[in-house]
Amino acid sequence: MNASICKALIRAAAVSSLTWLCASSAVAADITLKAITYMPPSKFEDSMAVFKSWIEKVKEQSGGKVDIKIVGGPEVFPVNDQVNAGSKGLVDIVLTFTAHAPAVPEVETIFLSKVTPQQERENGYTDLFDKAHHKINMKYIGRASTNSGFYIFSRKPIHSLEDFKGMKIRSHTGYNPFFRSLGANPVGIGISEIYGALERGLVDAAPYNLFVHDMGIAEVTKYVLDDPFWKAHTTMILMNKQKFNSLPADAQKALIDAQIENEAEMAGIVAEMKAQERKKLEEAGITFTKLSDEEAKEWERLSVDVRFDDLKDKLPPEQLAKIKTMLMGE
Repeated sequence: MNASICKALIRAAAVSSLTWLCASSAVAADITLKAITYMPPSKFEDSMAVFKSWIEKVKEQSGGKVDIKIVGGPEVFPVNDQVNAGSKGLVDIVLTFTAHAPAVPEVETIFLSKVTPQQERENGYTDLFDKAHHKINMKYIGRASTNSGFYIFSRKPIHSLEDFKGMKIRSHTGYNPFFRSLGANPVGIGISEIYGALERGLVDAAPYNLFVHDMGIAEVTKYVLDDPFWKAHTTMILMNKQKFNSLPADAQKALIDAQIENEAEMAGIVAEMKAQERKKLEEAGITFTKLSDEEAKEWERLSVDVRFDDLKDKLPPEQLAKIKTMLMGE
C-alpha cells in the first residue's frame, strides 16, 4: 500500500471517529435527572405509581430528551435528609412527604385540601407552595397523590370516636394534635417499627395509607377504620430549583406539562390501586369498619380544624387565612 493511500485511509478514519464522537455528544447532551424516593422504588403504593407515571409523561412530553432515573430510596439518603440532599444538588428530584416541615412549615397544609390539584393550580395555591420552597433551593412540581388519605389499622374494631379514648396509637408530631383531641395517647414510632410495635402491643393502632399489605400489617391487626382522614395526602414531587432553572425552556415545560397531565389522571390511578389493595387486605382477614355518618363528619372536621389551629404559631395569620380559603374552596 503506497503512502498516499495510507494517508487517505488515516484521514477517513479520523473523519469517521469525529463523526462518531459528535453523534455520541448529541446523545450525551440529552438531559438525565437523578431522583430519590421516600419509599423503596418497588413499593406498591399510589404515590410511587403516580410518580412513575409522571416520569414516563416527562419522557413523552420532551420527545425523549429528558430522562429521569430513580437511583433509590431511603437506603440512598434517609427520609429526613432527602429534601436537604435535593437542596444541595446531590440529587435532582425528590418524591417526599412533609418530613421537611421544620424548614418549610407551609407543607403542613398540603394534606388539608378539599379541592382538586387542578383547582389548586387555578386558585394560586400551587404557586404559593412553590415559592415557599424557594428559600431552600427547591421547586414544587406538584402532588403525587390525591383522594387517598390515611386509615387507622387497629387490633380491636373502631366503631365510634369514643373508642379512641385512652388508645395507644402510633404517631409523630404531625399526627399528635389530632390524636390528642380524640383522647388518644400518641406514641412516637417510625414507619419501619409499626409492625413490631403492633405485634408486641406497644400500640393498639397505627395510621398509614391503605397500602400496607406488603408490610405484613394484616398479620398484626385485624381491623381498619374505613373513614380516611387527610384525603388529599401528603406526598409531593420537588426538584432542585437551581437545576430546574438551568434547563432549557422546552425541558422545563415538559416537566410541568407532564405534571398537569398527570394530575388529570391521578385520582383514577389512586382509585384503581386502592381497590386492588382493599381486596388483598380483605382476603388476608382484615375487616373494614365505619363510623356513623354524624361521627364521620366530626372525624373529618376535627382532622382539619385541629391542624389549622396548630399552624397558627407557625405561619403568619394573613398567609394562613389565605391558604385556608384556597384549600377549603371558599
